[in-house]
Formats: sequence, C-alpha cells, structure tokens
Amino acid sequence: MTRPRDIKAAEREAQLQEAIAAVQNKEHTCHSAAIAFNVPRRTLYHRVKGNKKPRNQAHEQAQNLTHAEEKELVRWIGLLTRSGYPPRYSTLQWLAEIIRERHVKETGEVQTRVYDKIGKQWVRRFLARHPELASVRPCSIDAA
Repeated sequence: MTRPRDIKAAEREAQLQEAIAAVQNKEHTCHSAAIAFNVPRRTLYHRVKGNKKPRNQAHEQAQNLTHAEEKELVRWIGLLTRSGYPPRYSTLQWLAEIIRERHVKETGEVQTRVYDKIGKQWVRRFLARHPELASVRPCSIDAA
C-alpha cells in the first residue's frame, strides 16, 4: 500500500477504519460512530455502503503496478537484501517492467489503455512509498 504523505492522514484513516469496523459489528450506527470516533459522517456513510474507496485504492487503476504487485516486489527485495545481494535501481526498474508486461498479458482482453513504460523516477517514488526499504550505507571494518 502506498505511504500517506503525512502522519495525520494515516491517523485519520485509522480512526475511519475503526469506525467502519464498529458499524459493521453493529456496535454503533453511522451517526453515533462518526461522533464517537471523530470522523466525517458522510465519509463514514459512503465507506460503509461501499460507494467510495480510500484514496490509495481508488487510484490503483492509474498506477503502473497494483498494490499486490508492489507488495510482492517489496517481499522479493527483502529476500534479496537478506541474502546479501540488494538490487540496484536498474534491476528494480527491469523487474517492475516485467511485472507490468505480465499484468497486461494476463488480462486476456483487448488492451484499451496504453501503458507507459516504467520510468527512471518510478524507482525513487516506489522507495518513497515503502520506507521499510530505506538504503543503508555499509561501513568499513577496522583492521584493528
């Protein structure tokens, strides 16, 4: 999942998710949950009814990779890093391009949307969305 731009947005989304869970468990109505969890009533109502999605899920079609594909890419990077071979930017870009091309082929329908190639800045934005992949510079070991 993409990283929120600020901490307050993440806190508001967490409160909204708690309020949705309370409404679905029949602990509150939409109105009382909005008051109890201090969230906008109309937003809560739309999310419970399924009319609107969170921003990061609503714009998933405009992204090169889906959230599930990005999560799998993060897992793969973690496995490579733990084995001692962290991938370079060019390797990440190449792998993302392979995943994107496979995604286009697996749809089986006539492709109506033209997919852009993965750009050079995509890797930087991908790493910004996933702070758990922050790079660490190796330190040299003293000979003493």
